Amino acid sequence: MGDILELIKTRRNVEEFYPKPVSWEKISKCIDAARYAPSSGNLQNWKFIVVTDGDKKHTLAEIAHQQYEIANAFALVIVCGDPEKAERYYGIRGSKLYTIQNCAAAIQNMMLEAHSLGLASRWIGAFDEPQLKDTFAIPPHIRPQAIIAIGHPKHVPNKPPKFPLEGVVFLNGWGGTIEDFSNWYYKIPAENLAGNLKQVKDDFGAGVEHIKEKLQLHPNGFRTKVKEKLRKLSKKQNHGPK
Repeated sequence: MGDILELIKTRRNVEEFYPKPVSWEKISKCIDAARYAPSSGNLQNWKFIVVTDGDKKHTLAEIAHQQYEIANAFALVIVCGDPEKAERYYGIRGSKLYTIQNCAAAIQNMMLEAHSLGLASRWIGAFDEPQLKDTFAIPPHIRPQAIIAIGHPKHVPNKPPKFPLEGVVFLNGWGGTIEDFSNWYYKIPAENLAGNLKQVKDDFGAGVEHIKEKLQLHPNGFRTKVKEKLRKLSKKQNHGPK
């Protein structure tokens, strides 16, 4: 089994696609991955409309506020949620929250499977919902959650910046600082930590291999230094990652 974390880290949201065919076997694997996502109470309150017809893809791109570039993707998958089904079991929280969470989990599975198959995907959340429902005969009680484009990428974007792990983790409650962070996080093997430091290696004045060597020779002192560097970097970040 491959490294799922590496798959997660290398997946990209692709803007444009080559108009090349994709086998139904691969598309069906993406949908199959989606249906194996977790859902509240195992309700699986989702449906997937796979659009491959050229004219219908063009219409769907227009409904998505003229994002015509997505029409080149081989398939556009309309992910729909059934909030009434969730509400019957979980009340308003089921319809307003769990349905969205369920569909989002399915979408993530779908996109990761596409990436594992050498394909690319794009998550589209902006569209005219009433027009989409009318055009594709979606029942009134069903809510389209997203459109997922799947196909061959024309260009794969660079990795977007991400906050360091320490910048997004609290311990035992909101705002709880991790005083003993080095003993908690920096027990990660040296090679993994060095990989995470690629984005900040210039701040250390050393390449990744040198960082690895220091971690192995002087684990406690250097890990503390790394901790302080990451804390300073996290403070320099903007209000949110891109």
